[in-house]
Formats: sequence, structure tokens, C-alpha cells
Amino acid sequence: MNFVNPWLSLMSFVYFIFAGFISFVISKKFVNLYLEKVQTKLLKSLEPIVGTVAFCGSFGLSLIILYYILT
Repeated sequence: MNFVNPWLSLMSFVYFIFAGFISFVISKKFVNLYLEKVQTKLLKSLEPIVGTVAFCGSFGLSLIILYYILT
């Protein structure tokens, strides 16, 4: 049976926390930039969708990077 290196597991957990924080900061900056550029009320109402897509995209990209680091 193969056992995972405990340091690798610990560092992956730290990576998840760090990636989540960085993704939050990126999505916050992206939403602020979006709100500065958009003038209409209809497009400003899409702010939660823009923030969600920015967060999921950046966090997903960081998970892909972690996958390639671990394999």
C-alpha cells in the first residue's frame, strides 16, 4: 500500500488556504475594476456573477497548477 508523504499533504493544505486568499484578492480587484468601467445599472447588477466567475477561475487555475506540481 502506498502512503502519501505527510509533508506533501501539509503543504498542499497550506497551498489551498493561500490559493483561496489570493483568489479572493484577485476577484475583489477584478470586481472593483469592473465597477469602475461599467456605467449602466443593468451591468452593475451583474457584479456577483463577475466576482464568482473571477474567484472560481483563479482558484481553479491554482488547483490545476497544484495538480501539475504533484504529478
